[in-house]
Amino acid sequence: MNKSVLIALLLALAAAGWILSGQFGESTTTAATRDDVETTSGPAEDLAVSVRVARLKAQPRQRQIIVNGRTEASRTVEVRAETYGRVVELMVSSGDRVEAGEVIAKVALDDRPAKLVEAEALLRQREIEYKAAHELSQKGFRSETSVAAARAQLDAARAVIEQIRVDIERTTFRAPFSAVVDQGNVELGDYVRVGDTAARLVDLDPILIVGHASERDVNDLQLGSLGTAVLIGGRVVEGVLSFVSPIADPQTRTFRFELEVANPDDGIRAGITSQIVINMEQSMAHFISPSILTLKGDGTIGVKVVNGDGIVEFLPVTILGDTPDGVWLGGLGEQVDLITVGQDFVIEGQRVDAIFADSP
Repeated sequence: MNKSVLIALLLALAAAGWILSGQFGESTTTAATRDDVETTSGPAEDLAVSVRVARLKAQPRQRQIIVNGRTEASRTVEVRAETYGRVVELMVSSGDRVEAGEVIAKVALDDRPAKLVEAEALLRQREIEYKAAHELSQKGFRSETSVAAARAQLDAARAVIEQIRVDIERTTFRAPFSAVVDQGNVELGDYVRVGDTAARLVDLDPILIVGHASERDVNDLQLGSLGTAVLIGGRVVEGVLSFVSPIADPQTRTFRFELEVANPDDGIRAGITSQIVINMEQSMAHFISPSILTLKGDGTIGVKVVNGDGIVEFLPVTILGDTPDGVWLGGLGEQVDLITVGQDFVIEGQRVDAIFADSP
């Protein structure tokens, strides 16, 4: 082989060996550096994120149903004429209070007293006739059918007297219960017939405050439960739940209920707007700021907490009620370590460094 070619080949082999030795050295150095970093710092996932945590204990909460309603009279009745005649006396006017049995108005008796005198005279005659027929029957001079006919005439005469007396009683219109005269429908001199309205009465003691409960809440309403109502003027009254309808309104699908409130001075009028609050059973709940609530990927609403191992957990909650200051939550148990700051930067299953609210 030519000497020059041999020298060139040796130089090429030397250059290749030098290049290869430099790459291996770099790889070894880089690997060593990476090992040093991992040994010094540790895996990235082992670095704990700090979050602010508050330890909350459940508090007793009185559940309430709050709806808008209105006041209504407990009873309303129209006093109607049960006989005919001309109104000759009018004892009350609209707005007056009447007691049970008090006279409202009277119609003229006309010939009713004369008819009563005539009927009483006929009754005396029928009594004499029946007595004579009975005595003759005892002696065998009258048949039993004759005695029965005389007795029937006597009973008819008594019935006529009773009818006249009832008709005379009906000429006086009386209040069926203690109430307020909402409207007087007759005046002196008016002629009334059977069925005509003489006056409309409303009973305001007790007064009813009526509301409508949703399908979700109606089963929780119990007769006898205590409730309060705030009237449109700011007055607060207390009452007892006295009625819950078994049938829903076909248009609104809500159920009527009535809160019975004492109103001895008739100070609460019918038709006033009010807000009704019915107290339900007491339960344990947690009160938090709504900003702490978060959503899971599937849309479930809940909160993030830290368990005993320092791991983040997501707990679904039920919102029991809300106020201007916060919300009441159910489903968190007796005690919970709630993440109050940083909940949006950690995920479920992540280890965190919990800094409690009272820590420096």
